[in-house]
Amino acid sequence: MLAHLLTAFSRLFTTRKSRTVVGLLIVVTATLPVAEMLVLEMFSSLIIDGPEAFTQDTNGAILQIGIFLLAFGLTRGVHHLVRLVRVRVFRDGFEIAGRTRSPSQESWEWALAFELSGVLVSLVQAVMFSTLFLFIDWPTGVVNILVVAVVLALVSAIYRRQFALQKDYITMGNRPGTVAIPQRVGGRVRDAEFGAMLASVGMVLVLVYMLLRTLLGDITSANAIVLFLGLRLLSGQLGTLSASIMRFARASARRGDN
Repeated sequence: MLAHLLTAFSRLFTTRKSRTVVGLLIVVTATLPVAEMLVLEMFSSLIIDGPEAFTQDTNGAILQIGIFLLAFGLTRGVHHLVRLVRVRVFRDGFEIAGRTRSPSQESWEWALAFELSGVLVSLVQAVMFSTLFLFIDWPTGVVNILVVAVVLALVSAIYRRQFALQKDYITMGNRPGTVAIPQRVGGRVRDAEFGAMLASVGMVLVLVYMLLRTLLGDITSANAIVLFLGLRLLSGQLGTLSASIMRFARASARRGDN
């Protein structure tokens, strides 16, 4: 799966400049949720320790609140900015390539670019969240890495099957007696949802382990809140990855990739 993603990336964005710009955009997009997690850690600390800190050092507590609000505003602002510039970055990358394409090919190329960027963002975020969990509580982080690796391996196997099906659908066309359109779409949606279910099950397993460590006093309340929110976001990203990679399989097959 990863090899196919990287090959598609190099075929879509053919120059070093376009690949660098798009790559930076993907990294920035993937970094934002992790930065927001650090902001949430500041918030959880303010909620838990804030009343006592406000009584003992009012000015210091107000300063911490100001830093939190500034960090929160910056992360949300960059989040919206990245989404606004994404289309421009893709368009510039396609124009630099200078390829002559039919409207149909161009349409599938745009679809492929959006799905590819979404999948790569989810993969980078999985790495970043897993690294963050290691710093917060390394045993939970290790368990999370093992679970994420298993989930990604299973989603990759589903993707390979779906990609092969999509190529078969193109070959058979819409002739009478072939697989009906509702079955084609339904199968792709079911595969995507099954991958998301795997991510949810994995999150529950890591969450149970994290709760046990919290009850034993090995993880502080503030870190437990951050881990829970992080696991929820990571699970959502893996679910998004599953849906995106199945749509990517369709767009890639339609574009004629191997």
